[in-house]
Amino acid sequence: MLPLVHRSPFRRVFFVFVLVLSGAVSTVGAAAPTPTPTPTPPPGQLDTTFVPAPGTNDAVNVVIPQPDGKVIAGGRFTFANNVARNRIARFNFDGSLDTIFDPGTGADGEITAAVLQSDGRIVVAGRFTSFNGFTHNRVCRLNANGSVDQTFGLGNGIDNAALALALQSDGRIIVGGQFSQVDLTQRFNLARLNTNGSVDLSFDPGNGPNGDVNAIVIQPDGRIVIGGTFIGYNGFARGGIARVLGNGALDPSFDSGVGTGGNVFALALQHNGQIVLGGRFVQYSGTNRTFIARVFGDGSLDFGFNPVPNDWVQALAVEPDDRILVGGFFTGIDTFGRNRIARLNTNGLVDPTFDPGAGCVGSLTNDATQVHSIALQQFGRILVGGIFTSYNNQLRDNIVRVFDNAASFQNLSARAHVFTGQRILIAGFIIEGSETKTILIRGMGPSLASFGVPALLADPTLSLFDHTGALIAANDNWKATQQAQIQATGLAPSSNFEAAVLVTLPPGAYTAQVQGKAMTTGIALAQVYDVDPNLNARPTNLSARAFVGTGNDVLIGGTIIGGNAGSLLRVLVRALGPSLASFGVGTPLADPTLSLRDANGNVIASNDNWKDSQQAAIAATGKAPPNDNESAILGLLAPGNYTAIVAGKNGTTGVALVEFYSLP
Repeated sequence: MLPLVHRSPFRRVFFVFVLVLSGAVSTVGAAAPTPTPTPTPPPGQLDTTFVPAPGTNDAVNVVIPQPDGKVIAGGRFTFANNVARNRIARFNFDGSLDTIFDPGTGADGEITAAVLQSDGRIVVAGRFTSFNGFTHNRVCRLNANGSVDQTFGLGNGIDNAALALALQSDGRIIVGGQFSQVDLTQRFNLARLNTNGSVDLSFDPGNGPNGDVNAIVIQPDGRIVIGGTFIGYNGFARGGIARVLGNGALDPSFDSGVGTGGNVFALALQHNGQIVLGGRFVQYSGTNRTFIARVFGDGSLDFGFNPVPNDWVQALAVEPDDRILVGGFFTGIDTFGRNRIARLNTNGLVDPTFDPGAGCVGSLTNDATQVHSIALQQFGRILVGGIFTSYNNQLRDNIVRVFDNAASFQNLSARAHVFTGQRILIAGFIIEGSETKTILIRGMGPSLASFGVPALLADPTLSLFDHTGALIAANDNWKATQQAQIQATGLAPSSNFEAAVLVTLPPGAYTAQVQGKAMTTGIALAQVYDVDPNLNARPTNLSARAFVGTGNDVLIGGTIIGGNAGSLLRVLVRALGPSLASFGVGTPLADPTLSLRDANGNVIASNDNWKDSQQAAIAATGKAPPNDNESAILGLLAPGNYTAIVAGKNGTTGVALVEFYSLP
């Protein structure tokens, strides 16, 4: 089968339908009731489904969400959930300790940074000199089960503390810290490692930063932004922040000058290229800035961004709509009381909708209460690590998960003219999470007549397949099987000739096929509904493939975005045609066009060839269409209803694919 879906984590979907009537676009809800989404707790509220018992016995410096919902934590601790775990542990999605991940005796010193590779292996760095009995000076790579990866060797290692890591798209690793040698090669506080752990000699920063490097982020173009306590880089004044080229040389186009004068602990990139920096500083290039600032791509200060926390900032994370999560020592920002965690709007003002209540309080050690690390997890969650014993008066030792409630897909759909062979309607979706999910899938045809749809499919049939192509369920007329169960959902098709299946599915990729009984043809609608209140598994990412004709026979995808007022979802919509030939599609649409419309039918954006506009931004997502004649639109969309229409340029026809991605 043609692979229809691509992973893009963190978003929930329900499916409804969008109809084209007499050439105008409108969202129609009367023909099929839209399920009410399970209410999501407000942003900042404690997620009580993540219950570490009790957490860790000392500081968590870094939290990393895995795609499967598990959580890696690294730091200074020696116990996790009362089980011996020296400086690193992995928690399941519910907060229980993942005993499959066993690091043995672990690290003999603090872990300060970690990155997760795409293959599940984990690179850790810090102040340790051995890991599970193997000599590894300050940097080591672990297999997915926590064992030491002995193929990753660094010889003599790093001669002092490694404090920051970043993973390049090619797998090479940027290391920052407080050191002068890496495997006996002179490298002052910044180096790059090859994928096998050896020193990358092609990356030579010369004298490099003249102080600690505490934070590293990599821009989409591959340039490297570093933050720390330095005031110069290879002889040039760079206070606290600098940008480095791929060969290690200073990027002269980013000039922070005296900058903060040092003490930058956290960096984050916004999608417009601006850089947020947090730390222990009170100015940027001579202008008052208290512990947080934002700069443009050339290093100049953004004067319009000026929040004022009352203590250090140590952690930053940027949400898909560019709002900024901030963590540190502070107990207030501007006039808002915020204990160690807050969210800022894009203009720098505190977002009052994100309310952590009493926030992070307490300490098991002599250290002050603080947040060290913030990371976005799927399903609208935020992971927080640091030094604390409670969150909003609920016991949580050094690690906690809270709700985000950012904008997200709530509904997706697909409508097309169903023919035979490769020209049937195919819809794909992915179940993400750690638990099963109950889904209702419908194939609609006759009921579309009440909306004036011509040439509808009189008797649709429905088949559901897993990622291997194995048939899971099939139905012709929905009352033939599961009648009572489907009626209980409140979403039974209105025509007895329409098809439906109700299934409980484990995480994975699935494909639903809608076609006509006895080779009949006509316009049909594919829908998939989430009818399960479980918030810990979600269906995501619709890809729909069908034959694109002319007039009413175009391919239509619809989505409803939900979220708080003021929230935005970063969405990429693609229309593919020529690249389908490589999957054996015999008559792909040679030149698809794409238009995106709002609930009133107004065109928001349109595209013929994706490189015509937004080329750099689309390429930076890593999801650019494979063929230059294919279409794509990238946008920040407010909560509401949207429709994507795929047609052939100059009235051409063929098989096409429409895809919706929600982007981090």
